[in-house]
Amino acid sequence: MKRVLLKAAIATCLSIIASLAICWIALRIAGSSMSWFPVFMSTLCPLLIAFPASTYTFYQNHRIARAHRDLESAHRELAGVYRKLAAAARVDDMTGLLNRSTFIAELNQTGRGGAGGVFLAIDADDFKRINDTHGHLAGDRALRAIAGVIRDVVDGEGISGRIGGEEFGVFVESATLARGEALAESLRRGVQRLVLRSGENEIARLSVSIGVACSGTRADFSALMTIADKHLYRAKRRGRNQVSTPDSPPEAVHLRTVS
Repeated sequence: MKRVLLKAAIATCLSIIASLAICWIALRIAGSSMSWFPVFMSTLCPLLIAFPASTYTFYQNHRIARAHRDLESAHRELAGVYRKLAAAARVDDMTGLLNRSTFIAELNQTGRGGAGGVFLAIDADDFKRINDTHGHLAGDRALRAIAGVIRDVVDGEGISGRIGGEEFGVFVESATLARGEALAESLRRGVQRLVLRSGENEIARLSVSIGVACSGTRADFSALMTIADKHLYRAKRRGRNQVSTPDSPPEAVHLRTVS
């Protein structure tokens, strides 16, 4: 408010000066000289008119400027909230990996480029036993630990997401079947080193079974998942904590996807 009054006072002083100048010029043209009355009126009128009008105008401008600043601040806050919501909508709350819908969408979008790649279907072994024996909180910790290994091993090389309750997916564009098998083995060994504890006591050792699929051309989730699922359950049947890959190159190379 002090700035408003200061601006109004300056505007009023300028009005008084202008009023006195106009009055002096008019009197000189009329052949008269300045006396106390013209000086008084030239000073009084701006004080009665210019000061209140200037105060009101500057105050309204101040309010409008403040409203603009508040609106810009609100817009920035809303933009920040929107970015956070958009990010949250992409991520699985528990593991921090991509959620199922985002993972599938990104895989399909990348796969349309025609470079192909490898897909890993990763399933936590004996997860129901962990939940039933040690409780769902222990199961949640197990999932987060497995997700941490996936994140560390993939490390920006591809995309990773939680695609089911205890099932995860990894896709690496342009990777060969050999690279996919090596990546799967790194994941399997990383999870095998995990130990789930309650206080000082070991309550479970973790492991995963992994099925691998590969495409040398365009790829989408449904086609890759069909192949990887078959090998995932082959790994389960063989005793879990294993990686199963296509038996022959044709199964990997000739995978075709829908357009």
